[in-house]
Amino acid sequence: MQTADLMIPSMRTGDATSNHLFETTRILQRQGLQTNLYCNYASGPLPEDIRPLVRQADYADYEPRSDLLFLEYPGWCPLAERIADARGVTVFSYQGVTPPSLWATEAGREHLQISEIRTQLAWFAHLATAASSYTADELHRHSGYPRERIRVVPYSVVLDAFKERPAPETLDKLRGQWQVQGKRILLYVGRVAGNKRIDLAISALAQLADDNPALHLLIVGDTEGNPDARALTERLRQQATELGLRERVTFTGHVDNSASFFFLAEALLLPSLHEGFGVPLIEAMAARVPVVASASGSMPWVLDAEQGEDGSAGLLHTPSDAADLARQIHRVLHEPELRAGLVARGTRRVEAFTPAQFERNVLQVIAEARELAKEPRPAAQNPATSLYMRADVALRKYKVRSGAPVVGKLIEWLRVNSTSHVKEAYVDPIIEQQVNYNRLVAQEMQRLQSEVLRLKQEIAELRNQQ
Repeated sequence: MQTADLMIPSMRTGDATSNHLFETTRILQRQGLQTNLYCNYASGPLPEDIRPLVRQADYADYEPRSDLLFLEYPGWCPLAERIADARGVTVFSYQGVTPPSLWATEAGREHLQISEIRTQLAWFAHLATAASSYTADELHRHSGYPRERIRVVPYSVVLDAFKERPAPETLDKLRGQWQVQGKRILLYVGRVAGNKRIDLAISALAQLADDNPALHLLIVGDTEGNPDARALTERLRQQATELGLRERVTFTGHVDNSASFFFLAEALLLPSLHEGFGVPLIEAMAARVPVVASASGSMPWVLDAEQGEDGSAGLLHTPSDAADLARQIHRVLHEPELRAGLVARGTRRVEAFTPAQFERNVLQVIAEARELAKEPRPAAQNPATSLYMRADVALRKYKVRSGAPVVGKLIEWLRVNSTSHVKEAYVDPIIEQQVNYNRLVAQEMQRLQSEVLRLKQEIAELRNQQ
């Protein structure tokens, strides 16, 4: 094994899925593999050691020839379809897809619907990974990919920044910057998105405000990254104003480094309805900050709370229940013995998410996938494979070309830019919806074929018994 390709829709420093990709890349390089990273869309800021490895490519630009292929799947992109043509050892790395029902805009919901259905691409992998047992089950539920071929590989979380508390003057400066001197901080860190249920944190603050006049909610996350984030931020500001909390809720917007904010906090809040992993949970535990999170998604697993509160590294609240969130926050603020126990258990729990443990897990997955690659991929054993492959009616290999001398490139550029507003906004989504429909039909045909085979076997057994 000499070469490795890693594919992802897009990447940027600070994004949890991208960081997962970067760390996987470094592990492969330490194993001596010549490694390249391919993203379908333009990348953002990148680490210095990663930037030279990155190539932007769409379906037609990329030919999978590497000995090892990792598809990072936080959602679908046309480049992801290339996994079907992979020649080497193949791993489908599932990061979780936000349920479409939790997305505010129609365009966003359509992409999430496509992303859920296209998890069927996992069938072209020898092995799949997921960051938690919750996302492993989710992948199996969406795609039907065999659960016994899915390995739980938790994220690697670099915790060097949390080993020592920042100097008092550093924290004082941060408090001054955000005008929270003398406040007791409830902290949220993460994307500003509907599934995160930041509105519950604001509602819980309203229920606690009268008895805790110094309590303040600090929301650390990008508010301008996309139209959905901007619209949601405006609604959350309006909610805070209507509840009389305008001066007690602060949005920082994007910050380059969120580590110091944890050391200002009385508790980290993560009331999300869907969380594939939850890196801020790990960071809070490393900073010795108690966590209050929703009893949904991967969070009970990350906090080791599935067996009850006694062994848990955080408190769980009933999903979508602001009153229960407020109750758990009150306990953290007013029960010192409970708080100390959460901190102690959290300090132990973070050891499961170290870079060293992540590297061991990744190398184990590669070794196992290599053994499985001696046999056909699961898709080859799928009775609907031929129908499934013909379901993709998109002309993915088509590229705008011009054979004109000298001005050929200019003609290509004009053709692309004069039609992209129609193609990308209307034609592409229509075609992808048709592909989704075709693949669902292929999936249903497979289910029916399996059922017919089962019934035939049952009939044969009954006849043998006569």
